[in-house]
Amino acid sequence: MAVVSGFCQESLPKGMKFGHAGAKEGLKGEGSARAKSDALKKSGAIVPATFGALGPAIKETYQELLKSGQVKEPIEPAVLPKLPKTIEEAMKADEVMVAPLIRTTISDDRGDEPCYDGYPASELINKGYQIPHVVGLLWDKRLISQQEAEIIKRIMMLSADHGPCVSGALGTIIAACAGIGMSQSVAAGLIMIGPRFGGAVTDAGRFFKHAVDNKMTVDDFLVYMKKNHGPVPGIGHRVKSLRNPDKRVKELVGYVKSLNIKTPCLDFALEVEKITSVKKDNLILNVDGTMAAVLVDIGFPVDSLNGFFILSRTIGLIGHWVDQKRQDSRLIRLFDYLVNYAAPKRREVPPLK
Repeated sequence: MAVVSGFCQESLPKGMKFGHAGAKEGLKGEGSARAKSDALKKSGAIVPATFGALGPAIKETYQELLKSGQVKEPIEPAVLPKLPKTIEEAMKADEVMVAPLIRTTISDDRGDEPCYDGYPASELINKGYQIPHVVGLLWDKRLISQQEAEIIKRIMMLSADHGPCVSGALGTIIAACAGIGMSQSVAAGLIMIGPRFGGAVTDAGRFFKHAVDNKMTVDDFLVYMKKNHGPVPGIGHRVKSLRNPDKRVKELVGYVKSLNIKTPCLDFALEVEKITSVKKDNLILNVDGTMAAVLVDIGFPVDSLNGFFILSRTIGLIGHWVDQKRQDSRLIRLFDYLVNYAAPKRREVPPLK
């Protein structure tokens, strides 16, 4: 079966070409639409007169083939093939159980908005709760009191930054001067957090809590630490001392004490300071140790304690990155006089044997 187009060529003025239908008209019309149609009919093809007649011609031909028995009506299957259900459909029908990849107990974002430990975020906002309350919900699965929230707010404000010279801020500043983006630069600063910079909060809380839970005396605790772990985390400062106290510590201790709440870990840490600072006046309770003791006293899990320093200091690290970008700071290269070159002097390279 075929359809030939281009019969309108016959109605056009003589000599006017119409696409392929008139391509060979000069050869006695053998390339015309009518010549093609006649040739196809002669060879046995069914050629409808117009394109619109193609459908009826197909139907008529099919009916004739059915009548002659040359073809048979297709038999529809009794049951159509059943496509497998999606996992979601199968789970709703209780037909399949899928083992979860992870488990979370603190937040759920499947509804209209995220819920923190079951509390909708917008309701927390509209009822006056603050960021420290969100920290309590996500880190300790509890809605902390306003008093506890005020303590956390003060901790964050007092530890948000400590100038450009500490390792975390310096790491971020150098990265910013090298043209590195905010997230990577801040990450460079955060990587510096460890036992010697901010990372002592968790260990300080762990050991102070261990001493209080086991009703240890300060002397017993110091012997235990020296024998098993070394220096007491949260005690000691490179710059601050009894003669040059850390005002952040004084502020935090003073506020917590003014609340008249039980602070066994903080009390113990202050007693430790009395002994250690006699040996050396910079072996004072530092801000890490103070934060640790206070946070343990208000019930936060020990393993979460470094998070308070990380969260707080991130504010400062972002500030340092923005500050360098604002100044259009360039890549830093240290002056030679800032480096103690202890490498051997220039030597003669011996011949390769």
